[in-house]
Amino acid sequence: MNSQTDHSRAFAEDPGLQLVRARFRNGDAFLAAYQTNLPNGGLFIATRNSPPLAAAIVVEVRLPELRDHVYLRGTVAWRRPGRSRAMGDGPSSPGSTKVRAGFGVEFVAADRRKLEFLLGVARGEIVEMAPRRHRRLPIAVDVEWRAKDARHRFSSTVEDIGEGGAFIRTTEFFPIGSAVLLDLRPPGALASVLIEGRVAWTRHTSGEEGMGVEFRCRDRGGARRLRELVRRIEQDCYSDAAGA
Repeated sequence: MNSQTDHSRAFAEDPGLQLVRARFRNGDAFLAAYQTNLPNGGLFIATRNSPPLAAAIVVEVRLPELRDHVYLRGTVAWRRPGRSRAMGDGPSSPGSTKVRAGFGVEFVAADRRKLEFLLGVARGEIVEMAPRRHRRLPIAVDVEWRAKDARHRFSSTVEDIGEGGAFIRTTEFFPIGSAVLLDLRPPGALASVLIEGRVAWTRHTSGEEGMGVEFRCRDRGGARRLRELVRRIEQDCYSDAAGA
């Protein structure tokens, strides 16, 4: 039984992020695919149709031990074709081994915490208790934001977003619970979207600074606009390049 499915069907020529779904049958299969030789860690993705070298991708990792999918950003570090190494009379002999086609992806350093979480789950060291209500999409979209009762604006980058909230990379910190307004323009959109939220948590680790913002919708119309915003970002930022 294969430890990993053939994840990719067709890669678009779009230079933006490409979404690759990687489903593993168990934690051992994930650990077998983990690439310790890559500086930031990575995975081997089994596929007969690899993306170009250095292509920016997002890997959606699925494990039976996970209640929800985990998304990690990375770049294609290497590729290889499939082949059989015959050690006996032919490729199908008992002494032959098969090298699976695929590619290696190296994850970005900023997603190290997610990777360590996945490794802990795969090793049985972490038991995930509760999933997020809304999934988060890794992105890189500029945003202007400010305190709700202030005029001064800050320019930052949204690094992941979902219907429930977003992570903003910033070294400007407000107290947890502070009301904030985000002025976000999806890729290709003519107009920006103003979103109200509150600071849910902050991160002060050097090189990973930022804050988590929980969105606040006052009515169904606001919730609908948020869903449309996330749908638009997913549609414009990702090329769905893999089959489940």
